[in-house]
Amino acid sequence: MKRPLRILVAHNVSGKRTGGMSRLMGFVHDHVIQAGHSVEYLCAENLPPYLRGRVARFAFPALVLQHSRAAARSGKPFDIINVHEPSSGLISLLKSVAGGPRVVVTSYGVEKRGWDRLLEEARLGRENVRLKSRVLYPATVLWQARLGVVHADHVFCSNMEDYEYLTSKYRIPARKVTRIHSGAERIYADVGVSRDYSRADALLFAGTWLKRKGICDLAPAFTRLAERHPQLKLVVLNGGVPESTVKACFPEALQPRVLCRQSEPEKGVANAMGETDIYLLPSLFEGTPLTLIEAMFGGMPIVTTSTCGMKDVIEDGRNGLLTPIRSPERVVAAVESLLADPALRSRLGRAARAEAVEKYNWARVAEPIQQVYEGLCA
Repeated sequence: MKRPLRILVAHNVSGKRTGGMSRLMGFVHDHVIQAGHSVEYLCAENLPPYLRGRVARFAFPALVLQHSRAAARSGKPFDIINVHEPSSGLISLLKSVAGGPRVVVTSYGVEKRGWDRLLEEARLGRENVRLKSRVLYPATVLWQARLGVVHADHVFCSNMEDYEYLTSKYRIPARKVTRIHSGAERIYADVGVSRDYSRADALLFAGTWLKRKGICDLAPAFTRLAERHPQLKLVVLNGGVPESTVKACFPEALQPRVLCRQSEPEKGVANAMGETDIYLLPSLFEGTPLTLIEAMFGGMPIVTTSTCGMKDVIEDGRNGLLTPIRSPERVVAAVESLLADPALRSRLGRAARAEAVEKYNWARVAEPIQQVYEGLCA
């Protein structure tokens, strides 16, 4: 084995493995640790309460630099610092004063691309971006993110659109950018073994109830579907907002058929996927959602949008169905094709499960990340 590396994973999210970023980083680095390396985490809980919230946009990058410098002064510098894109500018620029670590920036959807998509939504009248946000977000996040990826030793990105953006718009050499995948635990595949493809009465939306995840298209799509299919219900899993907020997006008569659930990963989410029949994600902007990979592991027939990481892992008609963004009518058509055809549900779901189990288990997902780390420090 190559020499053991000291690695700092610094992401301004909760250290609890409940969100997508914390779970991705946690499960991947479990395998890095198994390979003999040392991993330390710096997360949102490491900031004092008074430095959380919006001020964390500056406080967390400063904490990363301070922590790295302290490690170097103690004689135990980090070999690798894996830092989330929005917090990456300071350590990428000043790594020489922190013991000279190799800085790897992880992007879970390039910040500038996400911002451009949000402004596009505003121009279409689908989103209200206040003047305050138009000033503050570029001034506090976008410049840090760009400095971070441009000056990093390597960049991990979560879909091929981001890869092409980083190499073309930011002119980062291709050898310095690696497309990484999301993964899932075996428990999701176990749920898929006994899936009943003759059943199709529950749609699943799993994720935070946000506009960028396509809820403005999901709501009208389900409204039309529910009118045509009286048995159909929608399960919103781990929406992260009050149930009343979710239900207010639907006509009052349909609200009893919108069920909000909260389940902890991994067992709770896997069970929820086992109890529902079609995974639905009409998202506008993502990395590659963990819930999408988990749904594939679970053998769920999938309807999602042809953008970002979704179109990287779903091939229309082979292991799922893709629709254009902002197209609730196309979502309705795709779901109805599944509702009408048990054989199609089975074929797509089984193909998704087989591919996910082979390609997106955590051991396979961790391989290129570990190789980059070891290559940078060779």
